[in-house]
Formats: sequence, C-alpha cells, structure tokens
Amino acid sequence: MHAIADRRLRVAAAVLLLVLAGCSRQSPSADAAASAAPTPEPPPAGVPVPDEEPSEAVLRKLEFERYDELEAAGGLPVTSTATGNSITLHPTLHDVRKDGPCKPMPHAPTGWYECSLIIRVSISADGGDPSEQGERIGVKWDAGDGKWVRQ
Repeated sequence: MHAIADRRLRVAAAVLLLVLAGCSRQSPSADAAASAAPTPEPPPAGVPVPDEEPSEAVLRKLEFERYDELEAAGGLPVTSTATGNSITLHPTLHDVRKDGPCKPMPHAPTGWYECSLIIRVSISADGGDPSEQGERIGVKWDAGDGKWVRQ
C-alpha cells in the first residue's frame, strides 16, 4: 500500500512540474504577434470633459429620451410569474429631479458619472396617478459630439 501511495505522489509531482513549466514559457509566436501589433492611436481630442457634473436639465433630457425610446420600441412587456399572463406597459414619465450630486464612476474614464434621480412615472393606460420613485442613470461625456450621453 505504501509503495502505491509513494508512486502516486511522484506522478502527481511530475505532472505539476510539467504544468508549471508549460505556464512559465511564452511561445515565440505570442512575442512576435505582440511586437507586430500596431499601437492604437489616441482618440482625437474633441471637446474636453467639463469640470462640472451633468446638470439637472441634461439628466432630465436624457431620462425623457430613454422613455421615448421605450415607447418607440412598443412599450415594456411584462409577464406575471403567478398567472403567466403577459401585458405590455406604456409608462408615462411626468417629472425628473436630480437627487444629490452625481458620483464619478470608479475605474472608469474621466467624465463618467452615476446620478441618482427622483422620477414621477405612471404605468396606467391613461397616464394618470403618477408615483415617485428613485432611479439611477449612468452618463458619460462624448468628446466627439461635445455633449453628455447615456452609458
């Protein structure tokens, strides 16, 4: 029994050494491909990122655009898990307010923010009886167009 365990241990050690040796080497083709790859050119400067975060008016415009796109896509399909019935909601956005300062997104380029909003929205067919709820929106600066856009 002891000889079998000793033999298995030697085989496992040999396999481990082979795996480690294979991982530590880089193939010449990988080095050649890395050196042959062109270095990406920096993007054109465009319009620099503003010093201030997006304004409430900008966030309001972006949120209304999002709801317009949702309506243009035919509404929001919803299925009840209890009954299996499906309906399509057509939410109506009534108001958008900024709920505090926007936060720069960590590990993202300069000009990327996450903003908290308070929205008044209705899901009834006639657009009545809106309720307030919290919403978050990601925005970033588009240097090419010189404006704030949704992420």
